[in-house]
Amino acid sequence: MQSYFRISLFIVSIIFSAAVNAQTKQQGDDIIINALKDELDRNMKELKLPEFDKPFFMLYGLQDLRVGSITATLGSLQHSSMNQQRFKTNTRILVGDYSFNDESLEDNLYSSPTAIEISLPLEDDYLGIRRAFWSTTDKVYRDAARHFSKHKETLKESGKALADLPHRSFAKSEPVRLVNTLERSSFNITEWETLARNLSARFLKHPSILNSAVMIQFTEGYQYLVSSEGTVARIPITEVNLGVIGQSKNDDGEFGMDRIIHLGKTPDQLPKEAVLADEIDKMIVRIEAQTSIPKFADEYTGPVLFMGGVVAELFSNTLLQGRGEGIFASDNIPKLKGYQYDQSSTSMESKIGKNVVHESITIKVKPKLKTFQGVDLLGSFDMDDEGIVPANELVLVENGVLKTLLNNRTLTNATQTANGFGSGPGVIEVTISQKNTDKVLKEKLLAQAKKEGLDYAIIVRDEPAFGMGLLNVYKVSVADGKEELYRQAVIAKLNFKTLKHILGASDKYQALNVSPEANFNQGNRQGMTSYIVPEAVLVEEADVKSFNMPTLKEENYVSNPLK
Repeated sequence: MQSYFRISLFIVSIIFSAAVNAQTKQQGDDIIINALKDELDRNMKELKLPEFDKPFFMLYGLQDLRVGSITATLGSLQHSSMNQQRFKTNTRILVGDYSFNDESLEDNLYSSPTAIEISLPLEDDYLGIRRAFWSTTDKVYRDAARHFSKHKETLKESGKALADLPHRSFAKSEPVRLVNTLERSSFNITEWETLARNLSARFLKHPSILNSAVMIQFTEGYQYLVSSEGTVARIPITEVNLGVIGQSKNDDGEFGMDRIIHLGKTPDQLPKEAVLADEIDKMIVRIEAQTSIPKFADEYTGPVLFMGGVVAELFSNTLLQGRGEGIFASDNIPKLKGYQYDQSSTSMESKIGKNVVHESITIKVKPKLKTFQGVDLLGSFDMDDEGIVPANELVLVENGVLKTLLNNRTLTNATQTANGFGSGPGVIEVTISQKNTDKVLKEKLLAQAKKEGLDYAIIVRDEPAFGMGLLNVYKVSVADGKEELYRQAVIAKLNFKTLKHILGASDKYQALNVSPEANFNQGNRQGMTSYIVPEAVLVEEADVKSFNMPTLKEENYVSNPLK
């Protein structure tokens, strides 16, 4: 009997030990990675609709974030929250094969999930995560399979080989494992609420500022990505930004506005309260003085000297212009019309090997570069959102000649390669072989203006308040070099042609981070981009026009309570 119980106890202990080991393994690994991999593997094996093809590629993306958000005005909180957020960033399913699939012909590029689907659990619920992606996968696969079936019919009806039709292919990728661990930041929301209150209270004694706010946002967590090719990634995300805005309106109904923005990876990289308070006080002075600055009412075409933070805006607005323009390869293909199609192309691919900017300019992307001169490059990344690891450095333009373009995994011609920039460029380095001091640049500016018979030239200094859409500019007299500040100007028609005629550049370089909202060109959906650029650039020709700021003149029957 004792022997029986000992054997039974031994068997139970083995079973219990196996269960504990399995549970320990599940807890020791990342549950999110396990759930994504297991559900993706299951669907790759089992997904099949009658009379339709199976998927050959699947990718799941998920973000798991801790987000703190604070807004304060006039010394009081308007909003404060610290939330856990978890959401799907990508469910991509391709049917067919790499050369011919449901994204290949002229229809919509991606099959998208329905708006009505199962959300992700906030907790590490293995089965809950799998179920959420199952619900999305089901819908996306159905659309992709039917889409590919139509593509096969279109190809058959054309009577042509696929190579004879404009089409997209999908680039293969070797499996990559990139599982990094985040070093958690200390973000005490109570302390940051106090800071927001204190900073926003500095507007209390300035009733001319009708609207003001201090906003702080903290984001920390991971981007997850798994693919059927075997790629597994867990990429840390950490970002903090502090913004201050102020808006005024004078008796004529004219609006004035300004802002302050600080970006960093961690909260301790933001300036201290005393520094921020001083910046706000100076911003208030600028806003209150805006109506005393004359308006720019001319239409100017001539040399322009960009100095300071606005240099990054110059290159942002010329280089990042969406797919098929700027430094991005195109996803577009000519649309089929019966058996005829337009083979013409206006994309940048046709300019590879040709001079597109001034011969003194070289442009590189360095997506993995983390810092420059002590400044964190917030746009840097190790893998794009399609699972491609970019090279450490890629030369786009060398001595003015276009060498290649940034591309994702969707290829439309033989010149394209999947070089890992489906998420944007990350870090752009612009070097200009011309080396000039600020004094020489101003002399060159005035000499060119005089040569063109102009009475004045234009200098744009520092970072504009709201991107290239609203600038303060300096008119510089050709006669005596005297500068006068003007408000409400806009730079028009910035493109590669602007960079083809460079008259000079600073011999000093700076690192600047440009947030997405600062890129005003339509079609640009990229994230944060970091720039390494000269501190000043002189272009031979740019158009500067007046900016029609909206006005609203109305009588206040009851005075502002702050007064």
